[in-house]
Amino acid sequence: MDRAYLEIIFLCGFVLQIILRSYYIQYYVEGKHQRYFNKKERLFLLFIFVGFQLLPIMYVFTTWFSFFDYNLPKWLGFPSTMLYGFGVWLFFRAHADLGQYWSPGLEIKENHQLITTGVFKWVRHPMYAAFVAIAVAQIFMLQNWIVGPAFLLLAIPFYLQRVKREERQLIRHFGDDYRSYMDQTNALFPKKEQIDFKLILSKLKFRLKKNKG
Repeated sequence: MDRAYLEIIFLCGFVLQIILRSYYIQYYVEGKHQRYFNKKERLFLLFIFVGFQLLPIMYVFTTWFSFFDYNLPKWLGFPSTMLYGFGVWLFFRAHADLGQYWSPGLEIKENHQLITTGVFKWVRHPMYAAFVAIAVAQIFMLQNWIVGPAFLLLAIPFYLQRVKREERQLIRHFGDDYRSYMDQTNALFPKKEQIDFKLILSKLKFRLKKNKG
């Protein structure tokens, strides 16, 4: 797949994420909320903005970083697009499953319930998992030594700190219920025992036979 197509696909996914987040934020800002980002987190958010938004936009619409471009085999375009699409879908799905309990910061809302269904059945932090998928895909879709890995490198420190801080808060609020949930799931990737590879293969074989028939 040509690099130009990869950049267009990346840009479309980027716009979709902004639209989705804007939809949820408009309901969030109707109420009064405290500031749930400390100084260190606000600095990390600035780094993420640079790596995930500013640099990619500058790269797509200018030639300022062209000296640092690299070229990957075209066949990598398909799996990287699939990974990117999965990341965008997971980002959408996590918002929908969390519903009214979503907030941009660390906030426990009134009558807050622990969500363990939908994508939260597989991982405790699907939004962060979505960002990891998108960040890895960015390396293959924006083939530049500065822009490609920028999101992944700049986001890792924030998410490592944020997950720990968020889970401490959830343990304080939900107690043993959240500890039990932690035993059943991983933070970002499903546990091996959660994935039934035999079932997946049997479904795939069934679909292949159905298509041939």
